[in-house]
Amino acid sequence: MAVHRALNGLYLPTAADDLAMVMALDANIVVEEAALAELATADHAGFSAGIERPSWICPALEYENGEPNAEFLTRSDWPMRARVVREVLSESQELWLLRQFCGLALSLAERRNDLPVAHIDRLHERIGDLSVHLPADRLAEKWAEREVPDGLSVYLELAEDRHGELVREERVAQEHAIAALEALPLPARYFGA
Repeated sequence: MAVHRALNGLYLPTAADDLAMVMALDANIVVEEAALAELATADHAGFSAGIERPSWICPALEYENGEPNAEFLTRSDWPMRARVVREVLSESQELWLLRQFCGLALSLAERRNDLPVAHIDRLHERIGDLSVHLPADRLAEKWAEREVPDGLSVYLELAEDRHGELVREERVAQEHAIAALEALPLPARYFGA
């Protein structure tokens, strides 16, 4: 259940290493990346065996052909558009992940818990990696608007803005492919064709 909660909090296809980091920081649950990666395989076997659950851990599906992409985990109860990738996360998906990571970092700063330094460092490293999607001119504007600049809040706000702009374009471009993926029979709709 902790994996379901962590995925639901992120609400996008998530790499096992990022998911393990979020679970360690947000829920204080340490889980090996390999164990997370095996969950989709185990859930596929459970589904095939006729076990009933409200939600399954599934691989992301490739936008083009519905093939499973085991690098990313999703939930079966998400809409299809929240479960697709094109080999890697799209720019809008990475901006959403940046927003979620900034929110987590701000939340952790308020809680001031004793957390593993390696996970905190990795969170800040991932925020730095993902911030390349923020336009430099708009970032400078946001910095100038604030009396006391707070990097995480600026990144979060700009990531939200930029994500909103890009996600609309992506939804229109993906409309037909998403409809085709939604028409896949089970279990292919959950676990890939």
